Amino acid sequence: MARLPENARNRYLAQHEFARGVAEPRSVPAILQFAINNACNFKCVYCSDHRAGNDIPRTRLEGRSWDDLLQLIPRVDVLAFHGISEFFVDRNFFDLVARCADARATLSLNTNGSVATPRHVEVLRDYPGPMDVNFSLDAATAPTFLRIRGWDFERVLANIKTYVAAFAARSAPTQLSTSFVICRSNVHEMAPFVRLARDLGMHEVKFYRLHEYGSLAWTIQAPDGTSFDYRDECTDHFKELHDEQVTAAIAEAERLGLRLAIPALYAEPAAASGAK
Repeated sequence: MARLPENARNRYLAQHEFARGVAEPRSVPAILQFAINNACNFKCVYCSDHRAGNDIPRTRLEGRSWDDLLQLIPRVDVLAFHGISEFFVDRNFFDLVARCADARATLSLNTNGSVATPRHVEVLRDYPGPMDVNFSLDAATAPTFLRIRGWDFERVLANIKTYVAAFAARSAPTQLSTSFVICRSNVHEMAPFVRLARDLGMHEVKFYRLHEYGSLAWTIQAPDGTSFDYRDECTDHFKELHDEQVTAAIAEAERLGLRLAIPALYAEPAAASGAK
């Protein structure tokens, strides 16, 4: 009888330990998310790198932390490489993807879409396990993309189309999504963004509000040369407009048959006529 893969054995052990209330489990979490470093090739206006007084240096997992990560990979079902970084430009990208492939783990990736070399496309197309790839865009037009992300919108769209075309040849399950951080500068593009996602071949659209933590407040010059005031861009400063655009995006997703993850309305929905 074939021996179970290490990640399957870990999953069953975790379930057994949970059911028995084991206080000191031998299993590890079946789903893990890693940020290998905090380096990125974009300078998005809402990134915490712009926080007043920010002096966080560029760092990466090394030494014991890196060794521990490599030991965990064969034991985990889902490995997500997300964080304040761009994993596709990391020097260990191909080694880590190969290790995940050996484990037949589900690979979850978040990318800004700036990198689509033939090698990147090939290794992801040929990845043997399930794969979940999210493209962070935050805009439906080139001017808004430039203001928020400071990069070439058409080049990113071309890269996404390259991946989508290549993934059509995959036999393993592949989930594609695109995400959008809602702020004052882009709120008017929510419904068009849903249409863009459909045109790009996405399965799901994900909307998030710009973080409203009080400590996140700065004003900088955006890549388009205009001013970006973080606090003024937060959705709690334009609740009615936010709700209008959320409602429009929901309607568009329903019309197009796209899955949608989206924040709740600020205002309570009106009660149905005659409701008690």
